[in-house]
Amino acid sequence: MSPSDHLANKRTFLSWVRTGIALMGFGFVIAKFEIFIHILIKSSISKSSIIPGEIMIVIGIITIIYGLYEYLQNEKDLNENNYNSRNLESIVFSFAIIAMAIVLLLLII
Repeated sequence: MSPSDHLANKRTFLSWVRTGIALMGFGFVIAKFEIFIHILIKSSISKSSIIPGEIMIVIGIITIIYGLYEYLQNEKDLNENNYNSRNLESIVFSFAIIAMAIVLLLLII
């Protein structure tokens, strides 16, 4: 395979990392905003009010881990001059993210 294939794989991995960092940053902002609101109205902070932010951070971590897995598998395939579709892994990842999004939705309703 050509160097451009490896570089494209690396760019895709970096996109996964960038997305994961954005999700974690958004989760951090959610959690800190909840704490700020509780301080502003002088009420006690309950652990359950910070859970949506923590879930977003976990989603970000899972996204980066999945991106790393995809990167390593694609590198292996490129080095073997082979391509294996990973439909099952993509489906499992998608359902995990969808499940966490549903939990987030239920927490904010």
